[in-house]
Amino acid sequence: MSEGKKRLLEASLKEFAERGFEGARVSQIAANAEVNKALIYYHFKNKEGLYISTINDLFSEAMPVALDMSGLSIQEKMFGVIEQFIRFLDENPYFVQIMDHSVHQSGDIFQKVYEQNIFFEAVLALYEEGLKKGECRQVEHIVDCVVSLLGASYFYFSHRHAVRRFYGDMEEADIVEIHVSTLKEIVTRVLFN
Repeated sequence: MSEGKKRLLEASLKEFAERGFEGARVSQIAANAEVNKALIYYHFKNKEGLYISTINDLFSEAMPVALDMSGLSIQEKMFGVIEQFIRFLDENPYFVQIMDHSVHQSGDIFQKVYEQNIFFEAVLALYEEGLKKGECRQVEHIVDCVVSLLGASYFYFSHRHAVRRFYGDMEEADIVEIHVSTLKEIVTRVLFN
């Protein structure tokens, strides 16, 4: 990836996170990236292309292919995916802001984000594998279960400023560890025998 393209993706992440797709300005993104605005059109064709590329680039970093899960049980693999998701959300506040803006977008732009289902698909595939191996219990509405699980993972980070007060003076890192532990417990109780 060229240096200019990389800087554009970094600058657009902040701009889209703070202003959403509608409010973001291509000229401001170019200025923040310290590149000519024409470079946006060269690499991404238009603002929508830049937006989609920004989100896809972030998603591609969310679930590294190198996540080695060989030799682990289905439950341990699922724990790994969920923990990866939670840590990704914790380390990427711009991602959370962009997603919050994106779900309220009119039109089909968010449907063009091809990486948006990476965690959903990983958890669902692990559940189906676990069901075949007898490690998972039959859940009547597994799609809703996985959506709810990922939503529970996401909620704290999306509403951090509102719910943070429930944790008192606890350190942020400790809250994230509690969140990981709680989600693992929920997965265990709901999905596994």
